Amino acid sequence: MYRLFNKELLYRILSVIVFIPLVILPIIYSKYISVFIYLLFTSIILIEIDDMKTKVSKKNIFNFYIAIVIISFFIFLFLLLNEIFSYETLVYLIVIIWLFDTFSFIGGKIIGGRKLMPKISKGKTFAGLFTGIFVTLLINEMAVYILEFQFKLSILTILMIMLLSFIGDILVSLLKRHASIKDSGFIMPGHGGLLDRLDSFIVVFFVFGISVLIV
Repeated sequence: MYRLFNKELLYRILSVIVFIPLVILPIIYSKYISVFIYLLFTSIILIEIDDMKTKVSKKNIFNFYIAIVIISFFIFLFLLLNEIFSYETLVYLIVIIWLFDTFSFIGGKIIGGRKLMPKISKGKTFAGLFTGIFVTLLINEMAVYILEFQFKLSILTILMIMLLSFIGDILVSLLKRHASIKDSGFIMPGHGGLLDRLDSFIVVFFVFGISVLIV
């Protein structure tokens, strides 16, 4: 248990206490504040990626990812401003991503075990991945039952969101490995850069948003 309850976890908790309201409250209370906040997030993330680019000679992979970041955030804002998704749906998606990310981290720290992709990300384990999936699905079903949500995502949709979240995390791990760095930045103690915290969101809203717009 010591591997879990350490300074890293404390930093993560403090960062989340500040970060979660900053991400969710604008979506609930003001679309226009949301535009400002998320454009600010995008700018910081692009600065972090550009800083990583300076550490490598081959920059095409970073330029490709920059395009994904920009498209993803503008799709998110488009969905929000045009009310294609209700704010409840957007918050629902964000919470699912956070649950999966958080319990994957906790499961990996407590259980440990076989590494998932040691050459890409040393911290990810099979136990962590399965813990994240199981606990996220469990909490979702309990919340739907207890709170009697009128709107709920299917298990298949939630699994797809978690898959995209995982892919987003791995993509940024690849970028950091390519640049020979541990964190994308230092803005969030315990997490590193803003990109380290929002990597999952970027791919989820890129793929999920495009699919919704096409359909």
